[in-house]
Amino acid sequence: MSIDPGILKRLLYLRIVVEGNASWAFRELLDQVAEIIEERLPIVLNEAVETYGLETSVLNTSGCDVFPEEKACNNIIVVGVYEKESTTPLVYAGYILLRGENTLEFKFLKAKDASTNEPI
Repeated sequence: MSIDPGILKRLLYLRIVVEGNASWAFRELLDQVAEIIEERLPIVLNEAVETYGLETSVLNTSGCDVFPEEKACNNIIVVGVYEKESTTPLVYAGYILLRGENTLEFKFLKAKDASTNEPI
């Protein structure tokens, strides 16, 4: 890999926490925040890694396929990190979306080397 794993983890780090009352209006706000996260995540991550010759892609892979050791693996969004112009991921990054009645937390969970399956 052409980038230090510590730097890559810092670039991939993202945490969003929204907490409030349990009203219908706030739950609608949480729905909007979740939609914005889904829509903008690829853009935010690509912007972060592009200066290192990397790009990212949100994968349609189940979190349980890549991170089976995690209890809430079905809530994990899997992101592949690639060298530009490559189709083989270097790293898998996992992000978890936790949602309650009046809370939403989206955060970087962990990253694994795609070839060795070892944490980075």
